[in-house]
Order: sequence, then structure tokens, then C-alpha cells
Amino acid sequence: MPTYSMAQPLSIPVPQAFEYLSDPRNMTEWNSGVAEVEDRRVAPRVGARYRYRFPGRHRFHQMECCAFRSPSLLAFRSERMWTPLGTQTVAYTFRVRGASRGRSTVEVSVDVRVQGGMLLLLPVIALGWRRDLPVDLGKLRDTLDPDPAERAVQTGRGYVEPVARPLARTDPPPPTELRPALSRLEPEPEPGAGEAGPRVFGPEAA
Repeated sequence: MPTYSMAQPLSIPVPQAFEYLSDPRNMTEWNSGVAEVEDRRVAPRVGARYRYRFPGRHRFHQMECCAFRSPSLLAFRSERMWTPLGTQTVAYTFRVRGASRGRSTVEVSVDVRVQGGMLLLLPVIALGWRRDLPVDLGKLRDTLDPDPAERAVQTGRGYVEPVARPLARTDPPPPTELRPALSRLEPEPEPGAGEAGPRVFGPEAA
């Protein structure tokens, strides 16, 4: 049966991330496969049972904690859900590990098991989980990392306004001294003006 896994970086430390994930009541904030969880505090441990409602269902089903190793491993498995075509069981596994600068990374695995006529719908079910899991982890990130700038650092995506740098100081240029070009303002003399007459060379000049 198909298993879908995806990792999501978080800005919170490992103990805080594990504490949040270990309470199934928080799943309604980010998990599209959980519509409602009975509002009753149950200490997380192997064998602990929780009542939850799958989307589109009216009755509650049981969810059991099948793995618990604080603060790194956590798993929940739903009871078998009956449909006119067959049965379906969903299990969620969370692995939390540390990251740099006090951050954490959570890897979520979804294991889907179907029987009977539900096998015919397995391609559709697989398509739905491949589509929903990235969206669900995005909601988990937004819930635990409300700061957009912090999310941009974690994911390496997004735009953060750069810090403005002061402009380098430059002295203004010295004022330009305006000197009128007198030669350009004076009219040009007419040809022959100011001359005594044509200079004659030869016998006539004597």
C-alpha cells in the first residue's frame, strides 16, 4: 500500500514541535484528514486512544497512538473505516530531528491501506494524498512559524525587504565660472574693412 512522506523545516526547537504534534487535538489546525478530535486531554503514550472524525463522516472513530519515543518519534493509526466499497485505514508517523540554530525538522509519513472495492479507487486516493500533504505541512509551518521573514529563511523562498544602505557622501562639484567669450560676441569684420587699400607690388608701387 502507498506511503507518502515529506519533511518540513520549522523555526521552533525539537521539544516544542514534539509537544505540539503529540496532542492529536492540534491536528484540526493543519491536517486535512482530521475534521474533529474529541476535546479531552489524553496523555500521549503507546496504546492511548482518541476519538476523532474523518472529513465527510458523521460518526467518530478511534485513533490509537502506536509509537511514542519523546522527543523524536510519534505515530497514530486510525481504526478501520467502512464504506460501501470497502475499508480504509490511515496512519500518521512523525519523526522530529534537530536542525541548526535551535530549529527543527519534522518528517511526516502517511500510510494508507484499503481493502475490497476501495482498491479500484487507489489511484484517486493516491492523487489526493500527494496533493494534500504539501498543503497540510504548509499549514503546520504557518501555525508554528507565524513570522513570514522566518519562513523565508527556513524555506529559502519568499522575498524579504533588504535593509537600506546609506548613500556614499560625495562633495558637490565646484561652481563653474562663466566667462563670456568676447570674440564670439563681437561681430566679425567685413572683408577689406580697416585696410588702406590693396597692396601693390611692382613698378606701380614706386
